[in-house]
Amino acid sequence: MYRVVIIYAPAEESMEQLVRRLTDCFDGEKFKVQTSTADRAAIPDLTAADVFLLASLPAGRQQIHPDFTEILRALHGITLAGRVGGAFSVDSEPTVRALRQALQDCELGLPDQNFRNFGRERLESADLCSWVGALTRQLGDRARGH
Repeated sequence: MYRVVIIYAPAEESMEQLVRRLTDCFDGEKFKVQTSTADRAAIPDLTAADVFLLASLPAGRQQIHPDFTEILRALHGITLAGRVGGAFSVDSEPTVRALRQALQDCELGLPDQNFRNFGRERLESADLCSWVGALTRQLGDRARGH
């Protein structure tokens, strides 16, 4: 069984609802999904996962929510090679770019499709599940040596 972790901030109902919808997109027979708020997450949560997703909304002038401060600090100098990583935000392309930059030195393959800015007005379950499907196919491709 593959392990998935979704780390998110802020811990607000709208974000928690989105994370639940994403969790439902993973095949429960193949994936065990854990979720955590960014202020409670730690690097071992990422390193233990086969797939990880970072989800943030901006906070004032900060592109990435301040609850991610410790995770972002710890990302400098670790390797996440062999994992599939992705990040998303809602109505904030600058947040998605900042999350991508934060993962730049972690020895990950970072295809553009792994980073999504979902529009609040068009937050369809089909879009979420399509994105999750693309991520999980990458995991399968890696297992086959592609």
